[in-house]
Amino acid sequence: MPRASKSAAAYPERKMAAMYAKVDVWQGRAARLLVILLLCAQPLFFSPERYINLTLHKYQFFIVSMVAVLLFVMIIWIYRLTRKPPLLKQEKPSLADWAVLGFAAVTLLSALLSPFKELTSVWVGIPEPEGRYDGAITQLLYVAAYFIVSRWYKPRKADFVIFGISAICIGLIGVFQFYGMDFFNLWPNHMEKYKVANFYRIFFRSTLGNIDIVSTYVCVAILLCGFLFIRMKSKWQPLWLAASALNFWLMELAGADSGRVGVAAAMVLAIPFIVENRRTLGKTLVLGSSWVAVYTLQELFYDVRVLQTKTAADLRLFIAVFGVLLAAGALLVFLGKEPSPGAKVRWLPGVIISLACILAGIAGIEVMGRSSEGSPPPPRVIYEAREMMHGNFEERFGSYRMYIWKYALEAYPNHPVIGTGPDTFYHAFPEDRHGIQGGVSYDKAHNEYLQILICQGIVGLFCYLVFLVAAPFKAVPKAFKDPLLMAALAAFVGYCVQAFFNISLPIASQMMWVLAGMLASKTLKSLEVI
Repeated sequence: MPRASKSAAAYPERKMAAMYAKVDVWQGRAARLLVILLLCAQPLFFSPERYINLTLHKYQFFIVSMVAVLLFVMIIWIYRLTRKPPLLKQEKPSLADWAVLGFAAVTLLSALLSPFKELTSVWVGIPEPEGRYDGAITQLLYVAAYFIVSRWYKPRKADFVIFGISAICIGLIGVFQFYGMDFFNLWPNHMEKYKVANFYRIFFRSTLGNIDIVSTYVCVAILLCGFLFIRMKSKWQPLWLAASALNFWLMELAGADSGRVGVAAAMVLAIPFIVENRRTLGKTLVLGSSWVAVYTLQELFYDVRVLQTKTAADLRLFIAVFGVLLAAGALLVFLGKEPSPGAKVRWLPGVIISLACILAGIAGIEVMGRSSEGSPPPPRVIYEAREMMHGNFEERFGSYRMYIWKYALEAYPNHPVIGTGPDTFYHAFPEDRHGIQGGVSYDKAHNEYLQILICQGIVGLFCYLVFLVAAPFKAVPKAFKDPLLMAALAAFVGYCVQAFFNISLPIASQMMWVLAGMLASKTLKSLEVI
């Protein structure tokens, strides 16, 4: 009898455990579907109108994806609540959770109390012809995506193989476009007037459109695929290497400066993870050699006129650097071993090298950015960086970003606490300052953090910054042993850096919220064991 009673008592527990397991499976499927839609499908998607109303169609894809997954989640929760007893689990919110909830609350309050609340842009975002669609609805759905991924996502290698394939497609489309091969006829016929020699000077690339959005995407793709190649032990390494190299090529062809800064910053900050062992360092050198290879191809085939000015010595230098990096990387990979699970992490050497690289970069900008009579002018970005290091912030710097930032900050005190409402930068910016520089009006700050400061105030920016720090905080020490965390962390850092010079749109910005969800996830396990 005691045994029978014990068995009978255990039966409900086993039944409850089975139901919990069933719910977990379906929750995981919902999160995986969302990750694939937002990380892989949305950037690649384009409508029959091609570049016409591009942001609108991407926004519609985002809305449909989120609504579909949220309905899926709602059905799961209805099932959980209707069980007896209800299938509920108590989860203690993290600091990142509280911060993002605070950001959502400020966004909602800012929209409700906005001095421009009668405008649809507060909720939906600026409509066409500008077509930003970055209003309160979009930002609240970003928050929902973060919670779905952080609570339920359990990764599979297939997810990141799909991302690699998607990134390769986007890179190939953009690179071929540059040389006049627009296979999907994305450009309207009138864009033929932009043709110069054998390439195209057009600010719309691949399936992403505006060069600023291209810059955001390639920064994330280069780093995510690059570090999957560096840290992951998988037969899919060549795929991720190709995806990283192709997007690096697209970045260089498009002149995506903010993406370059994001990639460079993330690579320098990742040095402690790179120099951990010889094998990891070797694979990093191989990755670097692939970047040099595509940069060399760009220099060779950028324009027939460039070939007449490039010296053989210049080209031999690129080829030599490629060969040295590839040979050194292959040798280190061959001699190195995979780090053992219990290996001690050595922070100090990597931190010292990172600091040395930062100091070397500052010194390089100081030397290379000097403009002297009789010598070729330095690259624009390096010259401007040097001038700003010396306290010279001319309005024309950063494609007139200094101009935008200057007058946006002057307007900030008008609504300092919760701002003027989501996606209302155009209305918050001083009216008499629109159109002065080349007749251009400004509906974005070209700095995500300044955009939030103006539109959601100091409270919204504070919550957002706390979220950006708290979301990856616990993932940093784990990233030495988990290749997915390392890849997601590098891409997340790259995004946050380039965002200082860029805009947020539901074409590529949703990727950051997915990455943040991965980093903050309580259920995330290494891809190597799944």
